[in-house]
Amino acid sequence: MHRIEEDEVEEIKEFIDMLNNESSNGAIVVVEGKKDVIALTALGFYGNVIMLNSCRSLSRLVDNIQHFREIILLLDMDSKGRYLTQRLASMISNRRRINLFYKRRLVEITKGRIRSIEELVIYKEYIINRLTYSSK
Repeated sequence: MHRIEEDEVEEIKEFIDMLNNESSNGAIVVVEGKKDVIALTALGFYGNVIMLNSCRSLSRLVDNIQHFREIILLLDMDSKGRYLTQRLASMISNRRRINLFYKRRLVEITKGRIRSIEELVIYKEYIINRLTYSSK
């Protein structure tokens, strides 16, 4: 486990705020599973999200997200996540705007130490403490 710096916590908070903003402007976030949703929610994400694992197939997922303005692919940084990201991007690209910025941004913020979205839950305590101190 790496030491979490204050600026890293601030950047994660900004990351979540940006995701919420995107979602309120018609975007949907695609994650792999329930633990990913739990981690994002724990950090304050309240926007549109869909779990890949709940759709049974990639084509069904594509059908379920076609009415969203933008698709934010936030799949894990392991080989399976990279494969799924490429596959989905090729299936969706001609229909909707694909956004991979957030996946790259997460790698930058965590310096590659976070490999799966569910691992973001480690920031929960830091963000809650930050909110508690800033409201005093």
